[in-house]
Amino acid sequence: MTRSLLTASLAMLLAACGQSPDVPDADGRAVDALVDAQFDAFLATDPEAMTVLGIDNPDSRLAAGRLTDASLVRRAELRDTLAANLAALDDIDDDAFAPQQQRTLEMARWFYRSQADLLGFDWSPAWLPLGTNLYAVDQLSSIPMSLPGFFESAQPVTGAAEARNYVARLHAVATKLDQVRDNLDLQARHGVVPPRIALEGAALQIRDLVRVGVDASPFVRAFARKLDGAQGIDAALREELLRDARSAIEDATLPAYARLLARIEAAIATQDADNGVWALPDGADYYAAALRWNTGVGIDATQLHALGHDEVSRIRGEMAAIVRDRLPLSDIDTPPGDTGVDAAKAADAGVSDEDREALRALVQARLDAIEDRLPGYFSALPTQPLDVQLAPSGTSGTAAVYYIPPGGDVRPGTLMIDVAQVRALPEGGLPTLIYHNGLPGHHLQVGLAQAQVALPRLRRSLAPTAFTEGWAMYAERLAVEMGVYDDDPQGDLGRLRAELVHAARLVVDTGLHSERWSLAQAQAYLRDVAGMSEAQARTEAQRQLVRPGRACAHTVGLHTLLALRSHARQSLKTRFDLRAFHGVLLDNGALPLDVVSRAVDAWIAASKTEDAGGAG
Repeated sequence: MTRSLLTASLAMLLAACGQSPDVPDADGRAVDALVDAQFDAFLATDPEAMTVLGIDNPDSRLAAGRLTDASLVRRAELRDTLAANLAALDDIDDDAFAPQQQRTLEMARWFYRSQADLLGFDWSPAWLPLGTNLYAVDQLSSIPMSLPGFFESAQPVTGAAEARNYVARLHAVATKLDQVRDNLDLQARHGVVPPRIALEGAALQIRDLVRVGVDASPFVRAFARKLDGAQGIDAALREELLRDARSAIEDATLPAYARLLARIEAAIATQDADNGVWALPDGADYYAAALRWNTGVGIDATQLHALGHDEVSRIRGEMAAIVRDRLPLSDIDTPPGDTGVDAAKAADAGVSDEDREALRALVQARLDAIEDRLPGYFSALPTQPLDVQLAPSGTSGTAAVYYIPPGGDVRPGTLMIDVAQVRALPEGGLPTLIYHNGLPGHHLQVGLAQAQVALPRLRRSLAPTAFTEGWAMYAERLAVEMGVYDDDPQGDLGRLRAELVHAARLVVDTGLHSERWSLAQAQAYLRDVAGMSEAQARTEAQRQLVRPGRACAHTVGLHTLLALRSHARQSLKTRFDLRAFHGVLLDNGALPLDVVSRAVDAWIAASKTEDAGGAG
């Protein structure tokens, strides 16, 4: 959609509402409709995003058997779309609209501008950083690595039509992987080659995928499980669909992975370096753009690096105080900073059903206890229930506790407990994960955001990481204020251990990509300062190497929300209302931190005006 067309659309929408673009307090429906139109047009070109978001409309149904285009032609189209959307929004006078529409405009501009910045480099890949990583190939969540997970977790199969879409998308994997190869070549021509550890990690996983063949393929296994739960598929049709899937994998999917593997192996032969983005052409500018996207605030890498070191010092001091003042020597199970992760690579095979249920009940009791305290801190609470479930026995993921958001009125929020991972935690490590992911963390924030049904789709779909994870860490701190650790110093120490890991990640991220740290230097820091084992520190350092800026979101989010609360408290003094402050943060949905800051300032100003009016 061109800038002129978008501007004309806004004028028509305002006219339909009987308003002029420069009339104060113009009907906010015009802004909401324009942002919805932009974002819906954006999504219409991204079939995978529509699937993940559960969108059901003519566009999503038409694209249900396709994968998102990652061609070099698409890269140019994305740039044009981002520029046109941003230009149309920049033509709007925010002061003509109510505060909620101003927040919508600010968020939309931030989204399109930050994504355009990341896509603007000659070597930028043909997809938005929102959806995947910087490099065409890496060992984590680049397209080749994430496709099996997409088919496993996101691709629905409730009936025959969706099953055939699954098969169609298996055929489409070949085109998608060939497009990835084109992007890998594009980046190489500009001197941008993934670090050696990323190439080797990706090659190892692809070799395994190709080696296991068709029947043991994760694509086939996931499809078979989904077919078992589908409606209207008898045994004959099930076998026919599985046969079609096997053919697609044998003829299209695996050969495309093999072609990509050959290209990756050629790159490994010439890549010996494991440097951060500082070593790339315009790497410093790219990292600055990545930080703006991941943090939502204008703090540069040097400031962030210093913030990380300050936070590490503060947290270690608080941990030492707990050990000194609140823990008898016999209660100290691990040194301050030790994550205890090596304690259990143990599976939960030996755990009885009674013990598993006891763990589930313990988590539920923690949630019930803190839920009783929430009304004193929040004026509104989510209506969606929060279920506590145990991951199936014999399976083990990468997190001890993780959150699955509600699916509207169909599916409640779920706090998933991985028994094996919980057993790996040091004493006191579990409570903060419950509060972070459940209440008053992710479930409370997501539930209240989902209740804002009048907001445009962009604001209901996009969740800036610095806010969502910053809120979850703020919730950990709020649990302290609620008194849940008054008689649980080990739990408080566990909370600080988790905070320390996030602060150390901030130091390492900025160290690798701005301070020119080596991978070995980053690994040593995580081991010596955050208490990670050698193996965990190595994996963690390699993760930060290929995800520039992402590890900064948590600590920056927490730091910003605490600073905003302090600012509001100092500004309003005895008139400060913590429940009202939380309402400002949560009733707007998830916003970029700079936009949150402006919303808090507006609330402070309005509160002072109301008090002045009442006094008069």
